[in-house]
Amino acid sequence: MRVGLLPLDERPVNVRYPAMIAAIAGIELALPPDNLLSNLREPARCSDLVAWLHAIAPAVDALIVDVEMLAFGGLIASRISDEPPGAALSRLDMLRTIKNELPHLPILAFNVITRISNADASTEEPLYWATYGTRLYRLSQLLDRAAQGEPLTNEIAALRAEIPPDVVRDMLRRRLRNHIVNLASLHLLDSGAIDLLVLSSDDTSPFGLGSREKRWLAGWADLLAPGGDYPATDGSEEAAGSSGVLLMYPGADEVGCTLLARIINQHAGRAPRIAPLYAVPGGEEIVAAYEDGPVRLTVERQIHAIGGTVAAADGSPDLWLAVNTPSPRRTEWDETFAAEERDERYEHLDALVDRVSELQENGQQVIVADVAYPNGADPLLMELLIEKVDLARLAGFGAWNTAGNTIGTALAQGCAALLATTPAQRIAHLRFLLHRFVEDWGYQHVVRRAARAMLERTTGTDEPDDTMIGAICRWIETHLNARIGALPGFAGRWRITPGSTRLPWCRLFEVDFALELV
Repeated sequence: MRVGLLPLDERPVNVRYPAMIAAIAGIELALPPDNLLSNLREPARCSDLVAWLHAIAPAVDALIVDVEMLAFGGLIASRISDEPPGAALSRLDMLRTIKNELPHLPILAFNVITRISNADASTEEPLYWATYGTRLYRLSQLLDRAAQGEPLTNEIAALRAEIPPDVVRDMLRRRLRNHIVNLASLHLLDSGAIDLLVLSSDDTSPFGLGSREKRWLAGWADLLAPGGDYPATDGSEEAAGSSGVLLMYPGADEVGCTLLARIINQHAGRAPRIAPLYAVPGGEEIVAAYEDGPVRLTVERQIHAIGGTVAAADGSPDLWLAVNTPSPRRTEWDETFAAEERDERYEHLDALVDRVSELQENGQQVIVADVAYPNGADPLLMELLIEKVDLARLAGFGAWNTAGNTIGTALAQGCAALLATTPAQRIAHLRFLLHRFVEDWGYQHVVRRAARAMLERTTGTDEPDDTMIGAICRWIETHLNARIGALPGFAGRWRITPGSTRLPWCRLFEVDFALELV
């Protein structure tokens, strides 16, 4: 089987991860040449990507297409470019052309409801975000709450007085343009040009302009599919409309992997039954950071996205999903939490890890999804996993970025692992499993913090400049190899491929590296 993927952007989570999961399942993934893709704030070569899609379509068994990449040249371009709506929409017509020429080719598309970043930082946003970002975020929240009936006129007026009118207008105009593209994507689905559409919400919350736009889109879906063929706004159930399937839920960087897993499952003729196990009783009802519903709903949404079904614990599932539930703090882990967290969570995590070990001993396939904190693994859970679990026998692991990112990617790996029968596929599975441990725990929890502290101590800055990149990458590689040495089943057998470590966007937030058998 061969699948074509037009990714969300050029970062490893959107390019390397899907390729590694495809290798586990034994399928070929066709990606655009690197020189056609975006490079942080530099958009992709859209016209060349349109041509690439047209050329690759007859040679694949399915297509996965990110609408931002096709319409704007990538995720960041969709936020910062001045591309007019007409130009963006014209590129989407290639999907109609492909479907007309190849009516039986499955085309799965996804698009992100544009986020409102809650930070005074402009790396991934229009430049004015560095000054007004947090205030624009608050304005977004207030406008949505007011639209739902709260008396906030005075607060909104006071906040608007702090932000130049042209900044507010530019932010709203960009959102209007992107909303038009989302509506056009829904039109593609309803007209049969695509077979499935994911409208995900990036860094979302219960209130805000993004949540408001999601309600508008869900309203159109309800109008187009009377009787509830399309899902309600929570997106917890997939639904077949007259011409395809619409899914709406929080997510972004994991969607390429989850849709790939969906194709893998369909090709294998299976809808895997997945039984969740939650670490802390009641913890499944906590809303994780950057999400708009309880983590139980996040799990259900992601299981439906990969084409699976939620199974009961007594129903002989194909996969178990052990979830380290969100901390009520809803923030990144901090060393000041250590003692308190051990008192609060140790007993529950210990019981969860014992259950994972017991399931492994009984020959069951178990995925571990650690969503206690955003942007890195829970050190207490890792301590117990290293002590008690055969790490190399896990069907999947994840602990990165948002809860949806983690759960979706870990589920995708687990689905691919069910098909790993050859030695090459099993090695591919171990490689991605180790990649997750090294990046989500070794880098995001340990080495990234140490690298930032080292830079602050030696240079007075917490991010490297161009003169430091080579040295800091070598430093990171050395320390990541040390993390591998702490992982039973991998230590002494694997290493970072020498010289492969890099910082894709020249910042410490994300890292890229390759792994090889020693």
